Amino acid sequence: MGTSFREFMREVEAEARREGPLAVAELAFLQAQYQLAADLILLRRRRRMSLRQVSAKSRVPLAEVRNIEGGRANPALETISALARSLGGELKLTPATSGRRKKAPRTAARRTGRKR
Repeated sequence: MGTSFREFMREVEAEARREGPLAVAELAFLQAQYQLAADLILLRRRRRMSLRQVSAKSRVPLAEVRNIEGGRANPALETISALARSLGGELKLTPATSGRRKKAPRTAARRTGRKR
């Protein structure tokens, strides 16, 4: 396999864009699901906790914790919150970052060339 993971993901993203908005939305959902799994694994390892310990502390069944970390589950917000609390973490929404900067909206004065 001569392709890096980053190149592979660019190809997947391009294919989703070609297929349309539904495919782009599905890809975004999968990316969020796997990012959640990666974040939980990282936090759990930093806390030096086993899956069993997280399960016991969060009261989330062990099989469900395994499925979430494996990216094979679509957990409820309550479940994610319980896992985060058990790991000493918190839930946050942050602005998405991308390589592209959004242009500032054009104001009426800029469109007409009038000074403000």
